[in-house]
Amino acid sequence: MANKKQALEGKLGSWTDQADLTRNSQPVPDPAPKTPPGKATRETYVVARSLIDRIADTATTYDMTQNELVGYLLTWALDQVDTGQHDLRRGKLQDLTASP
Repeated sequence: MANKKQALEGKLGSWTDQADLTRNSQPVPDPAPKTPPGKATRETYVVARSLIDRIADTATTYDMTQNELVGYLLTWALDQVDTGQHDLRRGKLQDLTASP
């Protein structure tokens, strides 16, 4: 039992020494955002395969990249919702996001 107590005290001693060192150091500022505002970034969303195919076909038809098309259409759609021109209700979403 004495050996365990001595081992524990040894560990605690080193921990408190480290805590004192940390306490006396200057705080590290939060890192800058990974992507500056206004710059494109990559995110992942789960969508039906049929929607992915539609995006690819539409981008090809209009000679756009898929990223350009998705950015354009999402911006347009969110603007419609923000201005009240499109009613975004939960019940309507089930039909649009369901896999065929």
